[in-house]
Amino acid sequence: MYRFVSITARSLAAILLATLSLADASADDWTVSGVMLAPSGTIIPDGAIAVSGQKITSAGESSTVPSSATAIKVPGIILPGFIDLHNHLTWNILPRWLPGRTFANRYEWQDSAEYDRFLTTPHNLALNAAACESEIYAEVKALAGGATSVVGSLLPGSHPENAKCVKGLARNLDVASGLPFTPPAADDPCNKGAGSAIPLDVVDYEVFPLEMPHARLDYLLCELGTGNLRSLIVHLSEGSAGDSGAHREFTMFSKSSTMPPGLIFVHGTALRPEDFAKMTGVGLVWSPRSNDELYGSTTNIAAAQQAKIAVSIAPDWSPSGSAGVLQEIAYAARHHFIAADQLIDMATGSPAKMARLDAQIGTLAAGKFADIIVVDAKIDTTSKRPLDPVVKASPADIELVVVGGQALYGDPALLAKFLPQGTKLDTLTVCGVQKAVYLGQSGAADLGKNLSDIQATLNDALAKAGSKIPDIECY
Repeated sequence: MYRFVSITARSLAAILLATLSLADASADDWTVSGVMLAPSGTIIPDGAIAVSGQKITSAGESSTVPSSATAIKVPGIILPGFIDLHNHLTWNILPRWLPGRTFANRYEWQDSAEYDRFLTTPHNLALNAAACESEIYAEVKALAGGATSVVGSLLPGSHPENAKCVKGLARNLDVASGLPFTPPAADDPCNKGAGSAIPLDVVDYEVFPLEMPHARLDYLLCELGTGNLRSLIVHLSEGSAGDSGAHREFTMFSKSSTMPPGLIFVHGTALRPEDFAKMTGVGLVWSPRSNDELYGSTTNIAAAQQAKIAVSIAPDWSPSGSAGVLQEIAYAARHHFIAADQLIDMATGSPAKMARLDAQIGTLAAGKFADIIVVDAKIDTTSKRPLDPVVKASPADIELVVVGGQALYGDPALLAKFLPQGTKLDTLTVCGVQKAVYLGQSGAADLGKNLSDIQATLNDALAKAGSKIPDIECY
């Protein structure tokens, strides 16, 4: 577990010059202080993080961090931003789906009339009329749950405007990560006519891997081996624990494909202990709430951990899962009794490592990108379980979200300190508390819309199917 706090150069410049009157302060170097979670998992009661541009330059005890005496003090605890390796963002504009029954596997509910009526039809209407607005609103929702990195975005290749929609808010690992990445060249040895025209980023995210052309899957697995592609995330074996069809997906995949480092399975609810034993080096993404809602049970996490499988946690989507990562962590703590420190690691360090991105994100350490959240949770460092207040927190307690050194979301007064004076903020109410979001460098700015405009556009589209965007759920 880790935590880092950073501030944008120009944002902090305005603050230091306007409110702190630091004549000798560098325009590019800033410091934030408070209780922080160190990369070792220990809590530093008087910590500080110095940031220059997009990256952390120093983090630790405030006495060891340059300029810590001039730091902006934040409440609660500073954590690394949550890394969401399993989501379907544009579906998160839809209300919760309550089918009133459980299913054997994902193909069963996807083939149901109620799924078409309550989810597919309104989602298609929204994408046809407001694809960009769907993506932007979903990313705001992700920030509200503490996620700084996400997957499951709009794909740029499906519409020329999509690339604009996914910029400037959450770090879209599969589309616009902003992380160091060299796209494979045309003469790349892995490319044997396998469709490399589909652009890659550091992560490739596949919902139906068994429906992919074999040549494309071979290409992606090859790129994992070269290191050009850092991770390949595939949905596999999603269904009830005893469903033979869901289990057979693993058998088919494992017999037809290699399982190199960087390969990550999502769900795995039908996997058995002997399957985990074959997954050396493969990561697993756990989405307990959606599994419980749809199948009445979830992945055998104890068996996975006994087999030394790295596990991360992610919300899946809000129709049957959680509205955000913080809410999913809270659900797992309440219903599956996982310790708080383990859950926070499942949302930060563990996904960064399994996605082979831990050199850039996932910890509050010098040289990493300044992806930071502040949770207003009262931390007692003398307690045997000091992080319990974090997993009991709600989105109302997310005080600040910073992505790549840019403050984007949080308490209006605190967020304003990280931005130039007079910066326009959009406000929203989350769990009864007013929050603010900065959309000035996002796709919303390209659309010329504020958050209210985006919400109105989405509701107009969804109304045709008798639906509307829901309030962001607290738990």
